[in-house]
Amino acid sequence: MWLASVSATATLIATLSAIATIGGFFAYLYFSQRSDANIAREEALSLAETRREVIADLRNQLAAAEVQHRRMTLKYEKRIRALERALHDARSEARDQAYQAQRLYAIGLVDVLDGIRRDLAAVPPDVDRALERIRNLLARAPPAAR
Repeated sequence: MWLASVSATATLIATLSAIATIGGFFAYLYFSQRSDANIAREEALSLAETRREVIADLRNQLAAAEVQHRRMTLKYEKRIRALERALHDARSEARDQAYQAQRLYAIGLVDVLDGIRRDLAAVPPDVDRALERIRNLLARAPPAAR
């Protein structure tokens, strides 16, 4: 009997040992799977942190670009206004110079015509002198005016 009980005890111990081994194996699988999940979670958190830093950096760059864009917009608008003022001033000056030149030519023409009128109104009329004044006036005139 004692032998049967030793044999049963040995079988029982072997069975319990096998169950403990299988339990240990399942515990190992469970904890390794949990460890893999923890590693994956930590990796995901790390990736999320990296993504957050990249987004923050991109937002900072965008803000800096927007500030520079606003500054450049103000600068070129100011430059455009200055150029428009300069263009307006140049056009006004050119118009004034054209009016002055036109007035000068008109005064000169009036002087020449007054001289011709006096030559023709003289007694006796000095037609040769009047024709000479007209020829001189035509000779001095620019080619576009002829």
